[in-house]
Amino acid sequence: MSGDEELAKDLGPLAALTIGAGTMIGAGIFVLPGEAAVAAGPIVALSFVVGGVISLFTAMSASELGTAMPKAGGSYYYVNHALGPLFGSIAGWGNWMGLAFASE
Repeated sequence: MSGDEELAKDLGPLAALTIGAGTMIGAGIFVLPGEAAVAAGPIVALSFVVGGVISLFTAMSASELGTAMPKAGGSYYYVNHALGPLFGSIAGWGNWMGLAFASE
């Protein structure tokens, strides 16, 4: 990709929201919350709030990086740009493996 090309802006806000929500919800959220609620009791609601705050910071960081570097590749591109191709490759493979195992 040369320096003068831009990414296609085909996704609207609803499509971007559903992709993000689907990735965050994933399959794993339906596996253990019931057992965690039994073990933790009513305080489990607080754990979801804390998890939501952490997710908010992560989403804000990702949106800042995406705005600063609007290139295809996501976390691979950001890490590759900051730390070099070895760490970029590790981040890319880690992201792929995480999504592959989350889909199971």
